[in-house]
Amino acid sequence: MTEQQPAQRPAGPDRDDRWAPWWVYLIIILGANYLRQAILPFDTVPEWAVVLIAITISGILFVAITAVHRIANQQR
Repeated sequence: MTEQQPAQRPAGPDRDDRWAPWWVYLIIILGANYLRQAILPFDTVPEWAVVLIAITISGILFVAITAVHRIANQQR
């Protein structure tokens, strides 16, 4: 019997292209939260609700950015 060799991962900056660059997440998530602050001012709803909304928006955007990035990299 032969042993299976582990898959070789490419070396270099493209080694792990499952994630978008950090600055893409930062720009989009911060921009969305600034937009949320403009649409829903801090004093209009309870503080816990604002925090929950911000976390939810950030989580959804994180998943969406990652999905778009992976789809775009599959086509290369």
